[in-house]
Amino acid sequence: MPTWILWLGAALVVAGSAAQITHRASAARALWLLAVLAFATAAVGVVTAAELSLPLLLTVVVAIVATVALVMVTSEPKESAAARRSAE
Repeated sequence: MPTWILWLGAALVVAGSAAQITHRASAARALWLLAVLAFATAAVGVVTAAELSLPLLLTVVVAIVATVALVMVTSEPKESAAARRSAE
């Protein structure tokens, strides 16, 4: 079961990247967050399986970290309080 969920998560990451390329950042972040949920589901599947597959678990963890990094890197820059005050 976790393998096809990993493929689904990978497809969501690719779709999010395509959305990012076409300047739809909010859609890209939403797709990437769905991918993280798919990867988390795969992690639960790996951990609760009869035999723990360490390579598959490591793959899921790396996928989650990489997708979260994509979300963080593409988020809108936050304005500091000083910048907001100077803008007013």
